[in-house]
Amino acid sequence: MISVILPVYNGGKFLKATISSLLNQTEKELELVIVNDGSTDNSEEVILSFNDKRIKYFKQENKGVAEAFNKGLSEAEGDFITFHGADDISLPHRFESSLRVLNISDMGFVHADMLLITENGSPFGYWQSANILPENLYSFFLNVGTPFNNPTMVFKREALKNEIMYDPTIKVGSDTDFILKALKSDSLSYHIPEPLYLYRRHQTNVTNQKNYDVLSRHVKLNITDEDLRNIPEANWSPDGSGHNLFAAKLIAGIGLSRRWMMNEAFILFNRAIPLIKSDRDRVFYEGMKGLIERDYQRAVKHFSKIENRNHLEENYLGEALLFLKKYNEAYSHFIKALEIYPMYHSPVQNLKAIGMIKGLNVLDKQMNKYK
Repeated sequence: MISVILPVYNGGKFLKATISSLLNQTEKELELVIVNDGSTDNSEEVILSFNDKRIKYFKQENKGVAEAFNKGLSEAEGDFITFHGADDISLPHRFESSLRVLNISDMGFVHADMLLITENGSPFGYWQSANILPENLYSFFLNVGTPFNNPTMVFKREALKNEIMYDPTIKVGSDTDFILKALKSDSLSYHIPEPLYLYRRHQTNVTNQKNYDVLSRHVKLNITDEDLRNIPEANWSPDGSGHNLFAAKLIAGIGLSRRWMMNEAFILFNRAIPLIKSDRDRVFYEGMKGLIERDYQRAVKHFSKIENRNHLEENYLGEALLFLKKYNEAYSHFIKALEIYPMYHSPVQNLKAIGMIKGLNVLDKQMNKYK
């Protein structure tokens, strides 16, 4: 059985369509755990208008979406767990398609693409996802954010290890924080490249929050020294001996700087300074500082000073050159980085970037017939 956890706060406007999309799934063996988080509109009236034994309804005073999710988790009895927005829609075959994979494989969770719809239900965008190996999850989080369309994820219960719960102090990004902590195991994912979930964007979405501290809290809580050990390339040797916290702080800082978190990026760079132990460290630091400050000529100058460069130095020299549109030179450094450390993910992604810049070709030609 699949447990669908649905927190509701003043969602009456869209709630009927949302609940209907869940109860009308082709997969009938489900429970819908609805947590009314202190709604003051007609949400309860809408919920009670459904007469279906699969609904488990709970009310609480307004505590926030994280606490509502936690209440749902504590009440869920299914072998599979998923979370759902109170204003979103699941396509009729979403759960059947997801469970078909989970029931016959060792995958820990399934996720899919999303179609974005307006408040009035008009399509206006598409969010595509992809698979990612567990060891690359944290690096992706630093550089991009969540690698999944979070609401589309369906978990095997055993994949959510250690009784992980949502952090109620996080107002934006609590789902990403939850996923990052829950999936620090070796859970593999399966991506269904179809829009099984319709995500409604409107003015009251919590993700429209503009306060920087609120937006960044889920990241700040996940960049401790212990967290940074989840950056596998922060080793000077491919066998993993001798984790380098100095390098990890700089790598994390670069990743955050390329998002919207310059404050945290500079904090990490400042905390790396006392860890400088050699002239080589100092030159590497200056090269990375050139990248974070977008002074790519300076970055190239410093990285080029280093003799017998390791995998990190080769990769970041390549990145500086790539920003300068020196594609062939950048390419050669990414290849060298992989020769030194074959399992290094970043130069592989950089090779992908070069190829896409030069000419992107995708196998899915679905759009072509409508052009």
